[in-house]
Amino acid sequence: MRWFAKLRIAGKLTAVMMAIVLLFALLTGLLFWSTISDVMRASLERRGTSVAVEVAELSSEAIQTGNLFALEELIHTTKRNNDFVAYIFLLDEQGRVMAHTFSKGMPLHLRELHPAAGEEPDVMEIRTDRGRIRDVSAPIEGGAFGTVRVGVSEDALAGLLKTNLFKLSGITLGILLLAMLLIFRLSEILTRPLFHLMERAEHISKGHFSPRSIALSSSDEIGRLANAMNRMEEHLKEGARERTRLIRHIITAQEEERKRIAMELHDETGQTLTALLFSLRALANETADENMQKALLAIRDETADTLTKLRRLAVELRPPALDELGIEAALEKLVHDYRGGDAPEITLSCRIEGTLSDVESLAVYRIVQECLTNIIRHAGATRALVRLDVGERITLWVKDNGVGITGERMRAARRENHMGIYGIEERVRLLAGRMEIGSEPPDWATVYRIEFRTKGART
Repeated sequence: MRWFAKLRIAGKLTAVMMAIVLLFALLTGLLFWSTISDVMRASLERRGTSVAVEVAELSSEAIQTGNLFALEELIHTTKRNNDFVAYIFLLDEQGRVMAHTFSKGMPLHLRELHPAAGEEPDVMEIRTDRGRIRDVSAPIEGGAFGTVRVGVSEDALAGLLKTNLFKLSGITLGILLLAMLLIFRLSEILTRPLFHLMERAEHISKGHFSPRSIALSSSDEIGRLANAMNRMEEHLKEGARERTRLIRHIITAQEEERKRIAMELHDETGQTLTALLFSLRALANETADENMQKALLAIRDETADTLTKLRRLAVELRPPALDELGIEAALEKLVHDYRGGDAPEITLSCRIEGTLSDVESLAVYRIVQECLTNIIRHAGATRALVRLDVGERITLWVKDNGVGITGERMRAARRENHMGIYGIEERVRLLAGRMEIGSEPPDWATVYRIEFRTKGART
């Protein structure tokens, strides 16, 4: 029954209803067949009895005059005029054959199979080499002049039943086809709202909400389901809006905090370490102890290295080039900082024909930063490409020739709390954009494609 489980609801309803209609048609056909068989069999017996009585009446005079030729002509004519008659023969009062219609002679023992009738016609079913025969026995003049025997063949009955069976089968087939068409059409009408509900549910599962509610005027179960789905979609919309507001607030607070920390590192901590460097240098110059001088210089070098790292950290937290020179210069500085060591060869291409807002510039910068971090840490790539096109739309490509990203790798990253890609998705979603992750073999194993409209185009 797996095929039945794979059918749509309309198909299942049609299959069930067709099975019921077919079963009903079969039962009705069997009942009709049984009834019509009995009726036609009784009709055939009556016709056979009528023929036997008629022959008995017409043969009386010929028997009395001994006109055997007239008897032969009578029974042969009667047989030819009634196709359901298999044979006719006449017996005298002694049981001897006076005339018969058998071309090859009278069959043995046929006379004895049906004893002589009384004063009324009698019907008896007998079996012969020609099949079942209904043998009708009718007395001539009350049996004084003998008996008429008429054999009624059921071949005629079988032919009539066969003809009626073909008619019944044709009518049944026509009714079945019409019923199938009507049932399927009705099933489609009944299940069409369910199909719309299924489509809407699939869109909702992907995070796509419709501005319009599902409109169903019916108050049945499907109508109540549609109303429940409308309410669910409204709740999900509100939840998504709240989630977006919360994420926007978190990202804004995060960037503000990064900016504050970067300023503190650059201004306060950086100045303090710079002053410490001068003090250490002065102490090293003033001391006469060579060992002490070496120790002070070593401390100075460590402090200088720490100051360099702090300045780099401050730049990563809030790149000053982004505020001072714009997104292209900030990306060039970012790519330059990532080059060297075991990092892949990174190519940057920018085509900027418009102006980005601070939010958009920061989003692009963070997305590129996160993508390059993922490439260096996890991709094992030797080449990477960053391409930015800005017009009415902002389109960003980040490509690498590393190991690629699979669904299993993304699930593993989520399990291990490597949330970089999901952070990128949230930034893109906040700007009403979309992100695609694919590949361009054989050159690029992983391709990030991010696209969203600029603020001016959105408004």
